[in-house]
Amino acid sequence: MSTDARREQLLAAGTELLGRRPYDEVSIEEIAATAGVSKGLLYHYFPTKKDFVLAALRRGEIELGELTAPDPGLPPAERLEAALDRFLGFVEDHAAAYMAIFRSRGGGDPEIETTLEENRQLRLNALIDSLADWEASPVEIERTPLLETALQGWIYFVEGAVLRWLERRDVERDELRGLLRQALLDSLTQVAASRHRDRQGEGQLRSRPQTK
Repeated sequence: MSTDARREQLLAAGTELLGRRPYDEVSIEEIAATAGVSKGLLYHYFPTKKDFVLAALRRGEIELGELTAPDPGLPPAERLEAALDRFLGFVEDHAAAYMAIFRSRGGGDPEIETTLEENRQLRLNALIDSLADWEASPVEIERTPLLETALQGWIYFVEGAVLRWLERRDVERDELRGLLRQALLDSLTQVAASRHRDRQGEGQLRSRPQTK
């Protein structure tokens, strides 16, 4: 087995284990046993448990990005709905890991927090790209600081709402998906309203008669 294939095998096995239990409760020995390899071999690829967790986070983000990529076979208005549904399915499959990571926001570890922030930036970029041809969007998708601020706030809202859902399960999945979709729509509406006010203000300034 090639080095890359072996590393992927270890990550897949460990990520599946972390999906069932919080990462701070899983030992490196358990990860090795789940993967069917010796602890020494696991340490060869991942010198510390944190190295493994960081690699698992990056692998999960890649998997999530592929899973939630817009489906060109669907009408633009339906792509967001489908992507949100696949996202909720992904976090359900990795509920323990999701709750452990986002409940503690990385547990104060700078490297884990940096990786989480990098993952958020990847999701932000992907979201802007996917909204570009969304017919239901109330705002023309033009990358501006205001749009990025609104979407970053929505990403944090999603993290908190999904965390509560996984912990309490007192909201149906369809209801949550609808809430996330509407929250995004509302955020974009506010961006559009702000732009409209700015343009009105600029127009009023231009139309004022100049005084000598």
